[in-house]
This record gives sequence, structure tokens and C-alpha cells, in this order.
Amino acid sequence: MAGNGGGDGIGTARPWYVLPVLVLAVFAISSAGAVTKLMRDAAPVSSAAWRLEATALILLPGFVWQGRWLPIEQRRRAYQCQVVLSALALALHFGLWVWSLLHTSLPHSLLLVSMPPIILAVVSWLRCQPLSLGETFGIITGLLGVVIIAAMSRVENDAEVTLVGDCAAFLAACAFVIYMVSGSHLRAWMPLYIYVFPVTAGASIFLSLSCAFVDGETVPGYVSGPFGWFNKEFWFPVVFLALGPGFVGHTGLNAVLKYCSPLLVSMAVTLEPVFGSVVGWLLDVSPPPGISTCIGGALLVLGTIWVTYASQPKKSMQSAVANHPIDSQPLLSSLTKNEEPV
Repeated sequence: MAGNGGGDGIGTARPWYVLPVLVLAVFAISSAGAVTKLMRDAAPVSSAAWRLEATALILLPGFVWQGRWLPIEQRRRAYQCQVVLSALALALHFGLWVWSLLHTSLPHSLLLVSMPPIILAVVSWLRCQPLSLGETFGIITGLLGVVIIAAMSRVENDAEVTLVGDCAAFLAACAFVIYMVSGSHLRAWMPLYIYVFPVTAGASIFLSLSCAFVDGETVPGYVSGPFGWFNKEFWFPVVFLALGPGFVGHTGLNAVLKYCSPLLVSMAVTLEPVFGSVVGWLLDVSPPPGISTCIGGALLVLGTIWVTYASQPKKSMQSAVANHPIDSQPLLSSLTKNEEPV
């Protein structure tokens, strides 16, 4: 057994399969963009809805199983407005991101949607919360990469890249930040499937209702509608997206967190744009990225890693405070009064 602290192992010996599972999970989530682009005749918001519908069906047995053992009081707490907010944020994230895949290049979309750590740091700065020197330099490096990606692609005349597509990918990252912040409060007390199933199912409902209006107006001629994935042309990629990125990817990341530090997992996920671009090139849905995308993308990934690494001591301190409520009750009392779910 490992010691009580430190390292990547969270207080337990790391089984041999943990790192292979982590690598498999990262590759699984990295394939999502390329496989989504394989569905060339699918309307974007509809295809996002299909993926979440299939994922919700896979999560349903876990929800039923955990729900049987959930106390009645927690069942009542599970149905609250914050769950709806998380579902809406997740729907916006997937809808905007898949829409961006149709309107910009795959590397641009993957790089810009991977910005949540930088966005969170910028939000902290806007709220006048202190940032470390590492977080500040990480933000500057990441934003410099974004500027290079946005500006130099116009010089290279990349036909796939559009400003509106890049903006959609960035807004998808912003929506994911809302999803993470909202979910962090709920996951503090909700069992995994009791949280992820209602949120995923709710997001699929929001997208299914939206696709009738958004896809019909903006992308005529594409297959759309909440049940379009029953078409044999889309059945395999949708099921793959639900089982691969949706279940193996995200469930695998949650599983290895028992043995790996959040820092290691976060940095592994930061490689998604790199692996995703390679998968897109291998599947012939995306050409090799241009020089400006490579340079700007490298700066953006470096900035994201920098911010993630620099913010880890702050998160460790917050975790230590949370684990010693008696010593720190005056500090936490103002937070717990307002954040306790009704």
C-alpha cells in the first residue's frame, strides 16, 4: 500500500491496468470529433442529440440500480433546478461543438473547445480572485495561441476555417465550464449514475426539441430529427460515440481518478486535440493542420497545461480545508449556507 498522501496514487497502490485504461479513455474521447464528421449527411444539432440519446440508454441501467438504494430524502434532492441547468449547459456544449465541426476545421474545433481551464482562470481573474504567476502566464500563453489560430488561418486561406465556426467551438467551451461548475456542486453528494443519467437524458431532450427548429432552418437537405439515427447509415457511428467517447472515455476517466491524481488525468485529456487531429487525418475527414494551427495549437495546449498545473496547489488547499471542517468552519460557513441543495 502507498502512503497516505501524495503522488499520483490517491492513497492506494496503483493496479497495472490503470495507465492503459487512462490511455484508452483519452483515445476514446479523442475520436469523437472525427467520427462525428463521418456522418456527413447528418444535421449537426440532431447528431449531437442522437449521441446523447444513445448514451442515456446505456446509462439507464446504472441509474435504476443506484436509484433502488438511494434514500428517499436524496431522491427528492436529486430533482432540482441545478440538474436542469447542468443538462441545459451540456446540451449547449454538444450542440455548439458539433455545429462548429460543420463550420470550421477539426483541429480548430478541438483546440478551441479544450479551453475550459483557461476560461475558468479568466473568470476567476474577472471576479477579482487572486491568480498565481503560473496561472497568469498560462492564460497569456493560451490566449496568444488563440490569436495565432484565429488570425493566421485567414492568411493561409484555409477554406475549412470560418470565424463563426471558431466562435461556436469557443462558446461550446464556455458552456462546458458552466456544466463543470454546476456539476461539481451536485456530484459532491449525488451518486454517479443518479447525476449523469438525468443530466444526459435532459440534454438529449433539449437538443431533440431544438433540432426541429435549428437544423431545419440552417442546414436544409441534411437528415435531422430526434430519431434520425435509426437510419442504418448513422446507427454504427452513433452507437460508437455512445459506447466509446461517451461510456469508455468518460467512465474510464472517472474510474482511474481513484488511483491517479486529477492533475495527471487533466493533463492527459489536454492531449485530445493532438490525438483527435491525427484520427481525423487517418479517417480522411480532415487534412493535416496548417503551420499556424500547429504553432497556435501548441501554445494553446501549453497554456492549458500550465494553468492546470499552476492551479493544482490551490485545489489541494481547498480539498484540505474541506477535509477539516472543524478547524475551518468559520471559512466554510458562508459557503455551505448558500450551496446546500433544497
